[in-house]
Amino acid sequence: MTVRSLLLMALLFFSVPALAQDKALAWHGTGADGRAIDFDPQHLQRPAILLFWATWCPYCKALMPYLQHVYDAAGSDKLDVYAIDFKDEDGDPVAELRERKQTFTLVRDGDPIAALYGVKGTPGLFLVDAKGDIVYKRSGGDAPEKVEAALREKLGLPPGAP
Repeated sequence: MTVRSLLLMALLFFSVPALAQDKALAWHGTGADGRAIDFDPQHLQRPAILLFWATWCPYCKALMPYLQHVYDAAGSDKLDVYAIDFKDEDGDPVAELRERKQTFTLVRDGDPIAALYGVKGTPGLFLVDAKGDIVYKRSGGDAPEKVEAALREKLGLPPGAP
């Protein structure tokens, strides 16, 4: 192996985001009201769900009520849910969440956050524990019921409706 090959391999290895080790990454976003939202996984007060979604996404629309069940069962003092809107140039995410009666913390213009986490499509979902570790990732195609059951299990919530 050449020195150049070794250097390239080392560069690739060390440039892989912390996500490869299942650690959440810090990010900054803008909330529904225009205020800054800072997510610092090293200083979380409680677990957090990071949902990457778009108003036009039918799979997001199907999944989000199940996430609301989890959020309601846990309580806002025990779980944070960030609905990170991305790939959504024409939608109104504030109106969508209001219409759907979903009480998640909206993060607008989440394309840079999605890129940071390597999320290319909707819905993307990560559960981050209070230590900043990613303890669950939604696999593409997982049914909403399966996602809800996995989140409930990871959060120590009883199965079923809240």
